[in-house]
Amino acid sequence: MKLVGMVALIVALAVTAASPRPVHAQAAGSLYTCAMHPGVLETREGKCPVCSMTLRARPMTPAEQSVADFFKAYDAAFVAKDMEKLGTMYTNDTTVYEGGGVNNGWADYRDKHLGPEMRSYADLQFAHSNVVPHMMGADGAYVTADYTLHAKVGDRVSDGGGLATYQLVKQSGAWKIKHTHTSARRRQL
Repeated sequence: MKLVGMVALIVALAVTAASPRPVHAQAAGSLYTCAMHPGVLETREGKCPVCSMTLRARPMTPAEQSVADFFKAYDAAFVAKDMEKLGTMYTNDTTVYEGGGVNNGWADYRDKHLGPEMRSYADLQFAHSNVVPHMMGADGAYVTADYTLHAKVGDRVSDGGGLATYQLVKQSGAWKIKHTHTSARRRQL
């Protein structure tokens, strides 16, 4: 399972990096897939990146919908700067790759990265879009998504966003983030 999960994560990172997507609001409860390549999942109409067939809408499975709902709850906790709630959404041994750095474990991420960042933010807005869950059995998933972040930091306004890949595991019936990798969109010069 670990090897399959890591291979799936590597593939997701490669696909996500190779095909930047415009940020769109996701239609509730649906994904688009290819009849020939059912592993291709998108949140909007388009063409299959493998064979160029038109993608067709299909409803999310209950498991996929539970992952999408997890990210709605995550976004709400993030905007509320609710570190206690966010702590319940990560495994203790999470690994977070963000901003060219790595945090090993929730406590390290909370104390050395996310906590100080949250304290510096005013007028915080944050959201995931294009959330695409890829289920790996009943207790695992990897997710590709776009994210946007807007906040005031001192006298400066920070508007940003980028791509994210998450590996989720189910613990005690709840989804938790085991691994995260984010990459910010290149700034226009």
